[in-house]
Amino acid sequence: MTLGLIINLFEFLAFVFGVVYYLKNKSKQTFYFVLFLGITLYSELISWYAYFINADFLSFLKGTVFQKNYWLSNSYGIISYLFYISYFKWYLIKKKSINILNLFLGLFLIVSIIEILFIGGFYERIMPISNVVGTLLVVISIAFYYLELLKSDQILMIQYSLPFYVSVGALLFHLCTTPIFIYSVYYSNSIDPSFVNLYRHIIFGINILLYSIYIAGFLICSQTKNPYSIKKNF
Repeated sequence: MTLGLIINLFEFLAFVFGVVYYLKNKSKQTFYFVLFLGITLYSELISWYAYFINADFLSFLKGTVFQKNYWLSNSYGIISYLFYISYFKWYLIKKKSINILNLFLGLFLIVSIIEILFIGGFYERIMPISNVVGTLLVVISIAFYYLELLKSDQILMIQYSLPFYVSVGALLFHLCTTPIFIYSVYYSNSIDPSFVNLYRHIIFGINILLYSIYIAGFLICSQTKNPYSIKKNF
């Protein structure tokens, strides 16, 4: 529980620094990124209800599909993947790349709906198919962003580019957590407590790293003008 609260603290700090950065460097991309951080914090705080399910005021949830918070985690996961794909799409110039990512957005939605309706597990576990497909598409969208970045003058100011910090954090987070999320549904404290302990510490470490990168990005990028400010927002 302590590790979770520390993660929430870093999420809160990232959101606060994001708001401060947005007030100085307003753009639609930054607005939606900060909004996403707010949604992340809100979702994480709401998910704590599952730890107090035995309390009198939540007793009506016992025995229902909402007893565990997997439904919330899966809902947020879908929103998260859709956001990251869209976020990096907003920084692209090539129409072909933009169209491909638009296709990926539709593909991911279809895969997620099929998994929820026909494969099941939305309320009982992390959805493995959506996580694998979502991670793959996020990696591809970041690759498109990197390819255009390498061919532009903006790479000369990459240290002051907020989407670069977002890309590093998102790439590390998804590549490290997706395999663990998938395997976590097969383990519990009664089956393999050592795996559960490892799972908790890896999730803790990668979350701290993720939000530390975001906070560092906000602080560093606030020192100079956004190199993307000369571009259209969408």
